[in-house]
Amino acid sequence: MKIARKMTLSDIQSGVSGDDLSLENLVEGGRVNPASDFFLGVFSQKGLHYIIRAFGLIDTLNQSGLNDITIDIDTSDSHTHRLYTFTGAHQPENVLCELVVKQGPLNLNEHGSTILPEWKPNLLQVEWLLLQNPKSDFSNERPPLPGQSHPGLGIGDRLLQILIIMTKRLRLEGMVNKPRYFHTAFMFTKGFSFVNPQSQAQIYAISKSLLSKYSFYTVAWAAHFNSIFNKVDNSYMEWKPDYLLFPLSKEYIKYFRSKPYTKKIQQYLKKMDYTIDTERFARCMQKNHLKIYESLNK
Repeated sequence: MKIARKMTLSDIQSGVSGDDLSLENLVEGGRVNPASDFFLGVFSQKGLHYIIRAFGLIDTLNQSGLNDITIDIDTSDSHTHRLYTFTGAHQPENVLCELVVKQGPLNLNEHGSTILPEWKPNLLQVEWLLLQNPKSDFSNERPPLPGQSHPGLGIGDRLLQILIIMTKRLRLEGMVNKPRYFHTAFMFTKGFSFVNPQSQAQIYAISKSLLSKYSFYTVAWAAHFNSIFNKVDNSYMEWKPDYLLFPLSKEYIKYFRSKPYTKKIQQYLKKMDYTIDTERFARCMQKNHLKIYESLNK
């Protein structure tokens, strides 16, 4: 985070004229105006390029043969902002990153599935994140995961740091994501926790029971095809997207460390002992023309 501490407001709003930086453009009703031309009301297009260069992402992408890296932002929707990173011309086949975010209060207990108080924290909400290398093909060493059209870029950790910087700069209470797939949720668990202790227990149980035996590729597709079997209650696990939160406020940090939260996790873990229904999994993989790279008899 040393890089972040060195960044100034002029860095992240670089390339913007004095007229665009007027108080009227940036502030509305005493708050940052979300309808301004800045990404999330704060970051200019050139400023975002400065940030990803400072974090070494441009060099990393260049080393992968991805050059002429540019950023485009879409703030036409005052509530939801979009960021695109391209290699070469601004065309769909050249997209490296697509990020869709918004900020504001969110009811994390909308289905009553958590033990949270009835708070509606002000959060950076990551609604969509795509990272891909459109110039690369899948291989035996890098096979496709559910939902992937191209291999990933291997820059997820550094992008996460940038998102944390944005969250802090906006003085929000945290960052939240609701991953569609198990494997993306698992990748986000570094620094994030499920608001729902049952979902957190599920990740722990899969890690203990399955990732110690099988490859990440196998477990990801087994979760996608509902082929993970719970030996405790003789049921198949159905992966359901749920809220993952990176807490920044004291209240939420305290929540994830609280005895009620950790106790609930332990209670759920006692009801989870997972294995892969290898016959069901093999049928699904064959039906979808996907390779199996390891012995399933474990």
